[in-house]
Amino acid sequence: MNTLDSRSLAIGDCFAVKFTVPGAFHHIMSLGAYAPPTVSRDSGFSITVSAKRDPAAPARQYNLLVKKVGSELVPDTADLAIEVADTVLWHTTDPAAAGFAVAGSGENFAFSSQRLRSEAIYTHAFGLPGTFEWIDPLARSVSGAVVVNPIAPKTDKDRQAWLNLLSQGAAFEIRGGKATPAKVEIVVGQTVYWKVWDGDGLAIVDRRLLG
Repeated sequence: MNTLDSRSLAIGDCFAVKFTVPGAFHHIMSLGAYAPPTVSRDSGFSITVSAKRDPAAPARQYNLLVKKVGSELVPDTADLAIEVADTVLWHTTDPAAAGFAVAGSGENFAFSSQRLRSEAIYTHAFGLPGTFEWIDPLARSVSGAVVVNPIAPKTDKDRQAWLNLLSQGAAFEIRGGKATPAKVEIVVGQTVYWKVWDGDGLAIVDRRLLG
């Protein structure tokens, strides 16, 4: 499956942001290695965050499917209205959109898939067995490892057990410049989540890509 690199989102990757303040935000998706730190209110696509109407209501997640139309990347919902504490998730199933980045901003709040900050989540589905050591290439201060075990189901019971595992994920939490746990163990096909609680911005990259 695709390479472990949060700076370049591909099929099997997701980037999500929890919006904790109300306001008007604009976001864009771009192919390649660069996404701007801020997005003009006159460009991109909008996310309008309003105050929570019912404090007791659970937060919601909104999934934006990214695809390539002509020379542009577009989400399936151009103008999204959500409430404070809701989460927006970007992903793609379009091979032509693979290798994209997300950037967005509004008053007093900016987000980027290339520099994961507070309330950001990155996920990656692992399609090959092996041990994958990852590191933050921006500061090299945060690191960890994912052990992906092979699986060879031989019976219907084995296959069902594997499918049940696929619905479960493993997770790292990044707080105070440290990832916990230091290592997670999964089987081929499972997804790993990275939850960023604080920091100025980091990335999750396979150590082998950095030389």
